[in-house]
Amino acid sequence: MSDDVLYNKPRNLVQNLVSGSDIDVSEVSEPAIVMHHDQLDDRSTLRLVHISREGLSYPKFLLAVEAFDFSKQELSQLLHISERTLERIHKDKKRLSTPQTERILEVSILFEKGWDFFGIKEGFRKWLNIPNYAFENQTPLSMLDTKYGIESVEMLLDRMAHGIVV
Repeated sequence: MSDDVLYNKPRNLVQNLVSGSDIDVSEVSEPAIVMHHDQLDDRSTLRLVHISREGLSYPKFLLAVEAFDFSKQELSQLLHISERTLERIHKDKKRLSTPQTERILEVSILFEKGWDFFGIKEGFRKWLNIPNYAFENQTPLSMLDTKYGIESVEMLLDRMAHGIVV
Protein backbone atom coordinates (compact mmCIF):
# COMPACT_ATOMS: atom_id res chain seq x y z
CA MET A 1 0.00 0.00 0.00
CA SER A 2 1.42 3.39 -0.97
CA ASP A 3 1.81 6.24 1.49
CA ASP A 4 -0.67 8.27 -0.58
CA VAL A 5 -3.40 5.70 -0.01
CA LEU A 6 -2.40 5.15 3.60
CA TYR A 7 -2.52 8.83 4.48
CA ASN A 8 -5.17 9.81 1.91
CA LYS A 9 -2.86 12.55 0.63
CA PRO A 10 -2.84 13.45 -3.07
CA ARG A 11 0.66 13.43 -4.49
CA ASN A 12 1.99 16.39 -6.44
CA LEU A 13 -1.25 18.33 -6.79
CA VAL A 14 0.52 21.36 -8.29
CA GLN A 15 2.40 19.18 -10.78
CA ASN A 16 -0.86 17.52 -11.81
CA LEU A 17 -2.53 20.89 -12.32
CA VAL A 18 0.21 22.28 -14.56
CA SER A 19 1.05 19.15 -16.55
CA GLY A 20 -0.26 18.75 -20.07
CA SER A 21 -0.78 22.42 -20.79
CA ASP A 22 -2.38 23.48 -24.05
CA ILE A 23 0.39 25.96 -24.79
CA ASP A 24 3.99 25.31 -25.71
CA VAL A 25 6.17 25.66 -22.67
CA SER A 26 8.67 22.96 -23.58
CA GLU A 27 11.56 24.97 -22.19
CA VAL A 28 9.88 25.26 -18.80
CA SER A 29 10.19 22.54 -16.15
CA GLU A 30 7.36 21.27 -13.97
CA PRO A 31 7.22 22.81 -10.49
CA ALA A 32 8.74 20.69 -7.76
CA ILE A 33 6.76 19.88 -4.68
CA VAL A 34 7.23 23.13 -2.87
CA MET A 35 7.41 23.88 0.81
CA HIS A 36 7.75 27.60 0.22
CA HIS A 37 7.58 29.96 -2.71
CA ASP A 38 11.33 30.67 -2.36
CA GLN A 39 12.08 27.12 -3.48
CA LEU A 40 10.54 27.63 -6.92
CA ASP A 41 13.24 28.09 -9.50
CA ASP A 42 12.86 30.50 -12.42
CA ARG A 43 11.59 27.82 -14.80
CA SER A 44 9.00 26.55 -12.34
CA THR A 45 7.80 30.08 -11.69
CA LEU A 46 7.62 30.75 -15.44
CA ARG A 47 5.55 27.58 -15.83
CA LEU A 48 3.09 28.84 -13.21
CA VAL A 49 2.88 32.18 -15.05
CA HIS A 50 2.08 30.41 -18.34
CA ILE A 51 -0.59 28.23 -16.74
CA SER A 52 -2.11 31.23 -14.96
CA ARG A 53 -2.35 33.17 -18.23
CA GLU A 54 -3.79 30.18 -20.05
CA GLY A 55 -6.29 29.43 -17.30
CA LEU A 56 -6.90 26.05 -15.75
CA SER A 57 -8.99 23.76 -17.90
CA TYR A 58 -12.17 22.34 -16.42
CA PRO A 59 -10.69 18.84 -15.83
CA LYS A 60 -7.69 20.36 -14.00
CA PHE A 61 -10.07 22.52 -11.97
CA LEU A 62 -11.93 19.35 -10.96
CA LEU A 63 -8.65 17.82 -9.72
CA ALA A 64 -8.17 20.77 -7.39
CA VAL A 65 -11.80 20.79 -6.25
CA GLU A 66 -11.60 17.11 -5.38
CA ALA A 67 -8.32 17.58 -3.52
CA PHE A 68 -9.55 20.62 -1.57
CA ASP A 69 -12.87 18.97 -0.64
CA PHE A 70 -14.57 22.38 -0.62
CA SER A 71 -18.31 22.97 -0.74
CA LYS A 72 -19.67 25.04 -3.62
CA GLN A 73 -20.07 27.94 -1.21
CA GLU A 74 -16.45 27.69 0.00
CA LEU A 75 -15.23 27.43 -3.58
CA SER A 76 -17.23 30.44 -4.74
CA GLN A 77 -15.89 32.49 -1.81
CA LEU A 78 -12.34 31.39 -2.59
CA LEU A 79 -12.65 32.43 -6.25
CA HIS A 80 -14.83 35.51 -5.67
CA ILE A 81 -17.52 34.25 -8.02
CA SER A 82 -21.12 33.23 -7.49
CA GLU A 83 -22.21 29.63 -7.19
CA ARG A 84 -24.15 30.19 -10.41
CA THR A 85 -20.94 31.16 -12.23
CA LEU A 86 -19.34 28.01 -10.84
CA GLU A 87 -22.21 26.02 -12.29
CA ARG A 88 -21.69 27.71 -15.68
CA ILE A 89 -17.99 26.84 -15.61
CA HIS A 90 -19.07 23.27 -14.90
CA LYS A 91 -21.79 23.19 -17.56
CA ASP A 92 -19.76 24.85 -20.30
CA LYS A 93 -16.47 23.23 -19.22
CA LYS A 94 -14.73 26.60 -19.50
CA ARG A 95 -11.27 27.62 -18.42
CA LEU A 96 -10.79 29.62 -15.27
CA SER A 97 -9.67 33.23 -15.58
CA THR A 98 -6.12 34.26 -14.74
CA PRO A 99 -6.97 35.48 -11.20
CA GLN A 100 -9.03 32.35 -10.51
CA THR A 101 -6.24 30.10 -11.77
CA GLU A 102 -3.66 31.94 -9.66
CA ARG A 103 -5.83 31.50 -6.56
CA ILE A 104 -6.26 27.76 -7.23
CA LEU A 105 -2.49 27.37 -7.71
CA GLU A 106 -1.68 29.38 -4.56
CA VAL A 107 -4.13 27.33 -2.50
CA SER A 108 -2.78 24.11 -4.05
CA ILE A 109 0.74 25.00 -2.92
CA LEU A 110 -0.61 25.80 0.55
CA PHE A 111 -2.56 22.53 0.70
CA GLU A 112 0.51 20.49 -0.24
CA LYS A 113 2.36 22.20 2.60
CA GLY A 114 -0.52 21.54 5.00
CA TRP A 115 -0.80 17.89 3.96
CA ASP A 116 2.93 17.46 4.50
CA PHE A 117 2.77 19.07 7.95
CA PHE A 118 -0.32 17.22 9.20
CA GLY A 119 0.47 13.98 7.39
CA ILE A 120 -3.14 13.39 6.38
CA LYS A 121 -5.58 15.34 4.29
CA GLU A 122 -8.33 15.18 6.91
CA GLY A 123 -6.08 16.55 9.66
CA PHE A 124 -5.24 19.64 7.64
CA ARG A 125 -8.86 20.11 6.57
CA LYS A 126 -9.98 19.89 10.19
CA TRP A 127 -7.35 22.44 11.24
CA LEU A 128 -8.55 24.85 8.54
CA ASN A 129 -11.98 24.95 10.23
CA ILE A 130 -10.78 25.67 13.79
CA PRO A 131 -10.81 29.34 14.83
CA ASN A 132 -7.26 30.51 15.42
CA TYR A 133 -6.01 33.21 17.78
CA ALA A 134 -3.48 34.37 15.18
CA PHE A 135 -6.39 35.31 12.90
CA GLU A 136 -8.45 37.02 15.63
CA ASN A 137 -10.41 33.78 16.12
CA GLN A 138 -11.28 33.45 12.46
CA THR A 139 -10.67 30.10 10.82
CA PRO A 140 -7.65 29.64 8.56
CA LEU A 141 -10.14 28.61 5.85
CA SER A 142 -11.78 32.04 6.02
CA MET A 143 -8.40 33.61 5.24
CA LEU A 144 -7.95 31.85 1.88
CA ASP A 145 -9.99 34.31 -0.17
CA THR A 146 -7.08 36.75 -0.52
CA LYS A 147 -3.41 36.42 -1.44
CA TYR A 148 -2.40 37.96 1.90
CA GLY A 149 -4.65 35.56 3.77
CA ILE A 150 -3.09 32.59 1.98
CA GLU A 151 0.37 33.93 2.85
CA SER A 152 -0.68 34.38 6.50
CA VAL A 153 -1.90 30.79 6.74
CA GLU A 154 1.32 29.62 5.09
CA MET A 155 3.43 31.63 7.57
CA LEU A 156 1.47 30.13 10.46
CA LEU A 157 2.14 26.62 9.12
CA ASP A 158 5.85 27.51 8.85
CA ARG A 159 5.88 28.65 12.47
CA MET A 160 4.15 25.48 13.61
CA ALA A 161 6.60 23.36 11.60
CA HIS A 162 9.49 25.09 13.42
CA GLY A 163 7.89 24.55 16.82
CA ILE A 164 6.95 28.16 17.41
CA VAL A 165 3.89 28.38 19.63
CA VAL A 166 1.04 30.12 17.85
